[in-house]
Amino acid sequence: MEKLRTLLLGLLVSFSLMSYAEVAEVYQWKAFPGKQQDMLMAMTKAAKIHRAQGVHVSINAHNIGSTQLVDYVLRWDDSKKYAQSKDKQARSEAWVEFWSEANANPSGELVASFAGNNLDQSKKASDFDGSYVYSVSVWEVVPGKNRGLIERFMESKAILEKAGARVEVYLGNWGAPGEYHYVLLYDSWAALEASFSKLGPGSEWAKMMQRRAKDEVVGEQTAFFTGATLN
Repeated sequence: MEKLRTLLLGLLVSFSLMSYAEVAEVYQWKAFPGKQQDMLMAMTKAAKIHRAQGVHVSINAHNIGSTQLVDYVLRWDDSKKYAQSKDKQARSEAWVEFWSEANANPSGELVASFAGNNLDQSKKASDFDGSYVYSVSVWEVVPGKNRGLIERFMESKAILEKAGARVEVYLGNWGAPGEYHYVLLYDSWAALEASFSKLGPGSEWAKMMQRRAKDEVVGEQTAFFTGATLN
């Protein structure tokens, strides 16, 4: 019964956030051997259709910590615009033509897909239209410890932003239940390195991490990787 109650509470939080916050869908693709450029060209064609239908699109290449995946990311301001867009896609002849062409000569395979909602309800999809490099840490929350994990995210956010990062935190929805994606954005690789260099021994970050080592475990980091936008 307690596990069911925890699951239902998590779903309630997800649906509540989705109603008001920026919505993101991520499709992770891996190119077939020798087909990397073909896959990127197909993504560019798909992005043109999505943008014409009011969707914000970014194409992001994974770097260190991953396996040459490319994320095709779609964003909407809120759940209402998300639902309107999905209905439009379902009726779109442009998508029928695109998938007919893509399936005739596939250039890659979809390895994962999931949705998430920004914890910052002031953010809009257009806030992510620029080019950036980023790092992502994926966390799996201990059941019933969402609040504790979010509080730690917010404490970390304040320190990282003083060090030069832009921090966005997403609650996993479909395809990623129980996950949080902690995203650090930078204008360049040099900016990322400069920011990380401020988090060494003796820093506010190091002191926080030393203190947290004695705290209750509220989540587990399951992945950590870097990447950059291609469009």
